[in-house]
Amino acid sequence: MKKIFSLMAMAVLLAACNPDTPASPEEQKQAEFDEATEFTAYGLITVPSQSFTLDSVRVEAKLKSDTAIDISLFGVTFSPRMPVKIDMVIPGADCIRTKGVVTFTGEDIEPTMGGNPVSRYVVTGLHGAITPDSLTFTTAFGGITCTYQGGLE
Repeated sequence: MKKIFSLMAMAVLLAACNPDTPASPEEQKQAEFDEATEFTAYGLITVPSQSFTLDSVRVEAKLKSDTAIDISLFGVTFSPRMPVKIDMVIPGADCIRTKGVVTFTGEDIEPTMGGNPVSRYVVTGLHGAITPDSLTFTTAFGGITCTYQGGLE
């Protein structure tokens, strides 16, 4: 009887430690996030000084290294009076990746449009985070403070 009990206990322990046990959807999402180097979000840009909100803004973030990230914004305006929407890249922001989050910051970063530097919109006070569900940041482009809140695709 002791042998049977011992064998059953060992079988239960082995089954509990089996690495082939499927991960929960949440664990799988977390694992995929922790391996990803590119993130795409859709969300809102808000410019408080202009009482302006622009929705459905696509933002892409690409980890360039363990400490640098590029943030690309597509089809943005910062005012209802701005005549055209622009695509802009914030290159080389500082970042730190820990399990479950990528945080990024930046100060005095010259963004680019079409690969050309645009000193008019120098990025200051950049603070943001990427989680498995969202990408958010606050910054100022040439003194125009804005926030972005988007859900990851």
